[in-house]
Amino acid sequence: MSTPYQRLLRNEVVPRGYVVLGALTIFVGWAVWGIIVLSAARAIRIDPPGTTSWITLLATNLYLISLIPLSIVVARLLNRQTPGLLSSVVGRLRWRPLLWFTVAALVCELLSLLVIKLGLVTLLHDNKFSLAPDAVGIIAVVLLTSPIQAAAEEFFFRGYLLQAAGALVRSPIVIVLVTTILFTMAHGVWPWESLPLFLDRFAFGVVAGVLAILTGGIEAPIAVHVMNNVVTFIYAALTDSVGSSLGASSAPWSLVILDIAKFAAFGALAVWLARRQRLETVSELPLARLPLPGSRLM
Repeated sequence: MSTPYQRLLRNEVVPRGYVVLGALTIFVGWAVWGIIVLSAARAIRIDPPGTTSWITLLATNLYLISLIPLSIVVARLLNRQTPGLLSSVVGRLRWRPLLWFTVAALVCELLSLLVIKLGLVTLLHDNKFSLAPDAVGIIAVVLLTSPIQAAAEEFFFRGYLLQAAGALVRSPIVIVLVTTILFTMAHGVWPWESLPLFLDRFAFGVVAGVLAILTGGIEAPIAVHVMNNVVTFIYAALTDSVGSSLGASSAPWSLVILDIAKFAAFGALAVWLARRQRLETVSELPLARLPLPGSRLM
């Protein structure tokens, strides 16, 4: 039986309601780990207001990276999902498409930077070259951990959470909207606080969710998330604006419009690349691992 990506967490082995329990389990584990890691970072160093050190950035990334093991373990042990189906319909990450999606995302980011350097948009900070005091540390942390951190968010939000919503409802529109709203809320952005920033995060979530469904996996969402974060924070390290980039509470409309155009352009490129590579968008694999004889689900 062919199953689309967003329905891969639904199976006949465990009740559908277990996806809610699974999402809550991941969230609680994530929160507990976050308290431990971020508290340790603050014990080492407290950053001055408006700034972010490489230690804080590393702790933040390590906190988010925990979403990968949490999502995989819960999907396998609680939901009995066949290993690999959080990644794609073929049961694994598809590395060649991931590489092509990453190249496309990098091109979109560089074009966006060109528009910024031409002075066509307003930024939250000075656009001039001015190294952050710990720029080398920041760039090292970004290159070594930000790709994994971005992938971790996609494993949860466009992996487990999107499939959890798909186990409960059929409509792809509802599935994408629900997961996008939760993604935006998780980033601490509310429309009544900053409508431009909310729309920026919301647009990203919509594009990532739609791409996961249309391409049959999280490779395209991972690529655009990785390139967005890596380019943003390296640029911030080179312009001494890491604090304002990480803790932004607002955004200029011109920058938001540029971001939305960038995400939409990548989305179109990713769909074209997926079709060129003839990526599978439905799974023929069994959706669940059967429990061992005599074992209990919980």
